[in-house]
Amino acid sequence: MRGGVQVIFGDANWSTALQGVTPEFFQAREWDVAAGRLLTPEEVDGAAKVAVIGQTVVEHLFAGSDPLGQTIRVKKVPFTVVGVLARKGQSTQGDDQDDTLIIPLSTAKQKVLGVSQANARAVNSILIKVGDTARMKEAQRPDS
Repeated sequence: MRGGVQVIFGDANWSTALQGVTPEFFQAREWDVAAGRLLTPEEVDGAAKVAVIGQTVVEHLFAGSDPLGQTIRVKKVPFTVVGVLARKGQSTQGDDQDDTLIIPLSTAKQKVLGVSQANARAVNSILIKVGDTARMKEAQRPDS
C-alpha cells in the first residue's frame, strides 16, 4: 500500500511517500539497511508501529542525530524508527527512492491509510523478482 504522508519528529516535519510492505519487499528490491534492521514477519502480523526510513527522510527530520529508537508521528500515530535504509538514489524515472517511510503492510492498512474492512486484502501493487532473467518471459505469462 502506498500513500503520501506528513512525518513529524519534534519540531521538524517532512512530506514523504509511505509504503506498507511485508519483509519480502526488501529482498525483491535488493534493499538493505545502513543502520538498524528491517521489518519482521511478526511486526506485520501484529500491525506493529515500527518504521524503516530512507536517507532523505533522515536528512530532513534528524539533522545529524541518530534516528534509531526515536519516535516519529504519522497522522498522529507514533512509530519507532528501527532501521535506516541504504542509499538507493534516483529511480530511472527520476524519483528520489530515498525519500520514503516504510512500515508493516497491516499497520499501513489499519492505522494510517484507513483501508476498509471490505478491502482488507487489497494492495496497490505487487513487486515480483525473477531470479533468472532468462525466465522473464515465462514469469510474465498470466498462466505461470
